[in-house]
Amino acid sequence: MKLFTTEEAKSWCEARGLIVTADRYLHYDAESSFCFTVGLEEKPSSLIGLADHLIPTWEDVPFEGALLWIRERGIWGDHSEKTGAVIIEQMRLAKGERVPLEERPGHLFGRDEVYETHAYFLIPVLFGWDAFLIPESGDYFAFISHDGVAEVVGRTAENAEALRQRVRDWNPKEDKSWYPRIASR
Repeated sequence: MKLFTTEEAKSWCEARGLIVTADRYLHYDAESSFCFTVGLEEKPSSLIGLADHLIPTWEDVPFEGALLWIRERGIWGDHSEKTGAVIIEQMRLAKGERVPLEERPGHLFGRDEVYETHAYFLIPVLFGWDAFLIPESGDYFAFISHDGVAEVVGRTAENAEALRQRVRDWNPKEDKSWYPRIASR
């Protein structure tokens, strides 16, 4: 795992054809809006399953690595948020990282770090932090929102549909308004 500053995470995303707004939201070009939303109100074991399905680890696609970019946390400022912060700080400390999450919010995982990717991705999913998961290919990204939803955006309609099928057990809803609206601010 390599940790990135916000600028390094932004450069990594831009190198994969993603546009990064001033507010640190991601999108593809203005015409591309291949999105769907999945609610995150499920019990934790179901959310763990959803996270597994959003990380590119399926049979026909080998895991090539991914970037987890924690955009914002501490929105609610409650006990559970602080618990999540302690967990991720301890995980980072175990890797020798002493720099605060706010200074290096990007976590780049290599192809041999699939389980680490899952472990780190679960923290924003379970604790309601705003975070992006972008596979190495940049063909899609998942945005976990503190609003209790995961927004999945594909570079193409085919990418989005393939992912929508992967997560069909979580009742994804086609969405062409919510995320594109906040990402274009």
